[in-house]
Amino acid sequence: MISLIGFTGAGKSSLGRVLAMRYGFLLWDLDHMIERKENMSIAEIFAEKGESYFREVEGNILKNIVSQGFSNSVLVTGGGAVLREQSRALLISRSFVIHLHADFKVIVQRLLHDKSRPLLQGGDMESTLAQLHAKREHAYEFAHLTVDSRDLEEAAAKIVGGWYEFNRRSQILI
Repeated sequence: MISLIGFTGAGKSSLGRVLAMRYGFLLWDLDHMIERKENMSIAEIFAEKGESYFREVEGNILKNIVSQGFSNSVLVTGGGAVLREQSRALLISRSFVIHLHADFKVIVQRLLHDKSRPLLQGGDMESTLAQLHAKREHAYEFAHLTVDSRDLEEAAAKIVGGWYEFNRRSQILI
C-alpha cells in the first residue's frame, strides 16, 4: 500500500486519483470514508462533534484500512491524519509512506476559495494556514519518500518507481 501524507492543499487527493487512473491502484480516501461513515461532511463533524471526535474516527478507519494490507492500493490521508503517534507508527510499518510536499505559496493559491476545510474557517485564511503549517511542518518527516506536487504526472511516476524499489528491497529482506 502507498500512503499519501502531507499538509492540507498539497495535492494528495488529486495525486491519488492520478495513481488510480494511470497506474490502476485501488484508491482509498480517508476523508471520504469518514464522511460516509458519519453521514456528515468533515466541516459538520468538526462543528457538531469536535476535532477530537474526528481524529478518533479517523484513527479507527485508518487502522482498519492499513491493517487489511491491500497491496496494490493508494491511501489518501487528510493533512492532520499523522498527528497521532499511533497513526504514524501504523502507516510507516504497514505501507510505503509518501510525503507530498508543496510550496506554501502554492498551497495558499490552491486553498484560496476552498470553504470545505474546517480548520481554515474564520479570520485571515493565509495567516491561519501559516500558523497551522508551522505547527505541522515536521509531522511528515517520517515518510519513506518526499515528492514535490507541482507536476502530478511526474510525482506519480516518482512514487511508482519508489514503490517498486521499496517492495523489491522488502522482499530481499524477508
